[in-house]
Amino acid sequence: MSETLYRKYRPAKFADVAEQEHVVKTIQNQIASGTLAHAYLFSGPRGIGKTTIARLLAKAVNCLKRQAGESEPCGTCDHCLAFAEGRFLDTVEIDAASNTGVDNVRENVIENVRFVPQQGKYKVFIIDEVHMLSTSAFNALLKTLEEPPAHVIFILATTELHKIPATIISRCQHFDFHKIAAPEMIVRLLAITKKEGIEVDEEVLRVIAKISEGCLRDAESLLGQVLSLNDKHITVALASMILPVTTIALVSELIDFIAKQDVQAALTKISSFVTDGGSVKHLTDELIEAIREDLLSSMAGSKAVFEAAGARCLLDLLLTARGRHSLSTLPQLPLELAIVEFVLGSGLASTSNVPPAPSPAPVAPPIMPRAATGNVASLVTPRPAAVAKIVIADVPPPTSNAADNIDGAALITFTLAEIQDKWERCCDYVADRNIALPMGLRTGKPSAINGAKLTITFPYAFHADALKDGKNLRLLEDAIASVMMQRPMIVTEVVPVPDKEEETVAMFTDAFGGNVVE
Repeated sequence: MSETLYRKYRPAKFADVAEQEHVVKTIQNQIASGTLAHAYLFSGPRGIGKTTIARLLAKAVNCLKRQAGESEPCGTCDHCLAFAEGRFLDTVEIDAASNTGVDNVRENVIENVRFVPQQGKYKVFIIDEVHMLSTSAFNALLKTLEEPPAHVIFILATTELHKIPATIISRCQHFDFHKIAAPEMIVRLLAITKKEGIEVDEEVLRVIAKISEGCLRDAESLLGQVLSLNDKHITVALASMILPVTTIALVSELIDFIAKQDVQAALTKISSFVTDGGSVKHLTDELIEAIREDLLSSMAGSKAVFEAAGARCLLDLLLTARGRHSLSTLPQLPLELAIVEFVLGSGLASTSNVPPAPSPAPVAPPIMPRAATGNVASLVTPRPAAVAKIVIADVPPPTSNAADNIDGAALITFTLAEIQDKWERCCDYVADRNIALPMGLRTGKPSAINGAKLTITFPYAFHADALKDGKNLRLLEDAIASVMMQRPMIVTEVVPVPDKEEETVAMFTDAFGGNVVE
């Protein structure tokens, strides 16, 4: 059985570790000066070197030929060779994911720390995915971790630091590992391809680095799959059998079509891409990245395809389309709808070289809620004047469509009755993603549509204040976009519920006449 690339090319010394200089430099200094800590905690995403550096530390402290003031293991002594072959007895690796209980900790750790090392100077315990330990297991480990014997070193590794008890973190030297930058990853992948004697196009390596999202182990695994094609020259076309490759030229063409408001050409290009077996999700990600870079260029005053407002609007639509991808039976449909809505709805696709889209037709004035108009029987409603006063104070007067169409956002096409009828579905969408927020949303009600703005009326201020949180507001916008197929600009208002005593007094004064005497 052939060895996987990430195991075959696992670093054998600290100098070979990719990135993580802040961790490597500190640990090397501690090894060279003999000022080792009794416990380390390595945290960070998967596949970026936590276990590798833990093994190098265990290897270096037990190296027989390492001289004073040095930090690198020699790699040739009996201990280093035994370590490389997996038969060094004084390094104990424990997978906390499969040894979560307190009995496992007592058997594998607490009872073993009492015994002196059999071969080396230190007995090193590497506990991977330590956050999987149970609370009782952490408590059992606590005392040993705080005052271990002089011959013991603990190295804890985790991908979820927030699950580690503070009492454990405070007893360790904590090192936070970073994701591997794409340029560094490409250099490393290129070095592996040269050692394997296979030529791989740089575009293929760029795609691998992007898909792996900073995880070097994932990148090396993907590269291994590509190299298994058994060809001396791996091209983009050949690698597309394994990788969801999207060429830069395709993304550039789509952006050009969108900027020129050529919807038909853009949709035809997407359809052709899907027919050829392309990944729409990956294409959407590539578009999002390209539009983001264009937005940054526009904000910096550099040359850009779209103005800042247009790029922001398009990014918002693409992000919504990406979230709908798994819900659609046609994978390309959310992306196609996003492009159509942007070009035909917002009119922001025009650049300095393209005439602006026609102004949208004016819409009818917003429909105010019944409670605000006072068209209800006077015997069951507070005095109209009092209610009108509240509404006037909280709701700005209607303005022109141009003013309401803030930042060029698309005018709302659905009616107030439609959103009111489907408000419960919007709340259900939110409930699937946030347990607490729908409790407040269900007290509110869509009350007005004005241009691109949708007004939600709440009886209590603290329910409306919940939508001041950007995350909550975006979630509600996503819900409405999913149900109504259009993303509005949400505005909140508070119309207090009339006091029951005042309502009763108002009913009697209206029925029998008279004035209220304090």
